[in-house]
Amino acid sequence: MCGIAGIISFDDLFHVTAVQLSLLSDKIQHRGPDGKGVYLNHQKQATAVLPQVGLVHRRLAILDLDDRAAQPMKDSLGNYIVFNGEIYNFKELKNELAQLDSSIHWTTTGDTEVILHAYARWGKDFVDHLTGMFAIALWDEKNQQLVLARDRMGQKPIYVAYVSPGDTTSRGQMPLHPKEQIAAVAFASDISALLTIPWINREIEVDALVEYLHWGYLPSPLTMYQGIWRLKPAELVTISRFGGLSTTYFDPNAQDAVGNSLGVGNNDPVAQTRKQILAVVEQQMVSDVPVGSFLSGGIDSSIITAAMVAGNKQEHRIQTFSIGFDDPRYDESAYAARVAKHLDTDHHEFHVHADAASDLQQVAKAFGEPFGDSSALPTFYLSRETRAFVKVALSGDGGDELFAGYDRYRAMAIGKVLRTLSTPLPWKILSPLAKLIPGNHPKGTLARLKRLLVPMGLPPARRYSSYVRLFDDALLRQLLLPEVRDYFWLEFDRISTHYEAALANLDQVEAAMSVDRLFYLPDDLLTKVDRCSMQFALEVRSPLMDHQLVRFASQQSSPVHRSNGPKTLLRKAFANDLPVEVFNRPKMGFAVPIGDWFKDSLNGMVRDMLLASDSFSAAHFNLETIQSMISDHENNLADHTQRLYALLMLELWYKNQ
Repeated sequence: MCGIAGIISFDDLFHVTAVQLSLLSDKIQHRGPDGKGVYLNHQKQATAVLPQVGLVHRRLAILDLDDRAAQPMKDSLGNYIVFNGEIYNFKELKNELAQLDSSIHWTTTGDTEVILHAYARWGKDFVDHLTGMFAIALWDEKNQQLVLARDRMGQKPIYVAYVSPGDTTSRGQMPLHPKEQIAAVAFASDISALLTIPWINREIEVDALVEYLHWGYLPSPLTMYQGIWRLKPAELVTISRFGGLSTTYFDPNAQDAVGNSLGVGNNDPVAQTRKQILAVVEQQMVSDVPVGSFLSGGIDSSIITAAMVAGNKQEHRIQTFSIGFDDPRYDESAYAARVAKHLDTDHHEFHVHADAASDLQQVAKAFGEPFGDSSALPTFYLSRETRAFVKVALSGDGGDELFAGYDRYRAMAIGKVLRTLSTPLPWKILSPLAKLIPGNHPKGTLARLKRLLVPMGLPPARRYSSYVRLFDDALLRQLLLPEVRDYFWLEFDRISTHYEAALANLDQVEAAMSVDRLFYLPDDLLTKVDRCSMQFALEVRSPLMDHQLVRFASQQSSPVHRSNGPKTLLRKAFANDLPVEVFNRPKMGFAVPIGDWFKDSLNGMVRDMLLASDSFSAAHFNLETIQSMISDHENNLADHTQRLYALLMLELWYKNQ
């Protein structure tokens, strides 16, 4: 697990220097404090050569701790690689490659060298052979091209910028045109690294601003900068002086059969779920350093921990980690302790007394661009505390999207039934009336009922979008200043668009899950885990993101997933491994009482930052609308927690620039 960066220049006007590469390295140091490596192909030349190739690597040593595994790594063909992530099937691939070519001489015991030989054997198809999470940058010396690849589910990031001949700054988002000439291209694990390069265009991408206000995160390939984009999950890009070509090599929602290299076969979906999870967890526990587990006491993390205990080959008990808060509505530590005792783990519980004002600034800095999911804060705390004990931790991320765990999926199922009981007309009357239901606290029963009923008059695609949006169109029009608002077609809604398309083959719940696997999962949840954990050089592995397990889950129908309540397959598959209360207690989610803090300890910060005359908000938003939101939230007239949080993180990002 590491940080990577690099610059390839095909034009000496964009000269690559050792100083530039050093700046890149400094910006990704937190991702890899165990070592650093730099390759610059013209450093020892009397005159500069073209193309100029500069690669940077910061190492977090997990596999093959010897210096021989350092990167950038070179093969016998002259190809260089910098790689961030873990290839879990590298030993199997190593044996396969050795059988195909007996002349291969292995010099390391880790996975990076295996990737180089896989590329030499299969070319761009090498990604099809990899199982894992990865961001790969490979300079192909023979073909004079840069190959960038991101893992199938989007666990590891790659940010990219390019400049064309005759331009002075980077321009345009993906996709590149195959015949659009390139003068220079740069990439990095963190967006902050690219901002050290003089030719990067830092102007705000207002399309991205509107998307952020819609969802609270930025869907790939967008970033907040006009001249920077990021690879989408399962995207492979090749870039030469003559242009770029992008391909997508995996679809998490494809309904065709998928090969199973885990040796698991069973027609019973419950048995298949259990066997696949046990096999994946065992595979992802391979490490040359101790591996721990994030344990909240919920279904997903408890199952991952149980699977770790079952397959533990370490010399000591599995270490588990949880955090607790003063507010019992957000404190799951007692549940985690119960599971830890049942599984006999070496449990660490951290009770966090948040210094929210300071902590939020650190969280904002970790992302490098606005990120409006407040669960980043507890993830930040948990990562910070866990890193004091281990370098690697497994988590249960993805269980809701794969196995139908969210309340909003149940809301879609309930909505379908309710709307079939009557004509749409009554709902056009009843839905507005539902807004009058009292209660606004997000944990309250009445507030949850209101969220269910208010969108009921909408068609399924718009209804689902309303469950996951921060600002609806009406509030967005009030928020944006006219010069910003009139520039966009605010009615465009990518969630509704993809949901509508999914309904051609799926039911309403399945369509919702498929959309979340494309957007919310990679661009919100997995982004959150990567940025918060790597801020402390902690590698977090998510076994439920194994691409074969994802494909298996996506092929199960909604009735299979929900025949016995949410996460039926997980509940049945591990019913005998865990205390019964793990499966019976209400879902709490991973959150902090940020909405309450906005009314007291953070109230001054929110008002000072959002309403300041020199704020980002003042330049783009109607401050009267923000003032009204703050007042309504303070007086319990509305719950604007997530909207205010998103605006605050937008402001903190802007201040960091």
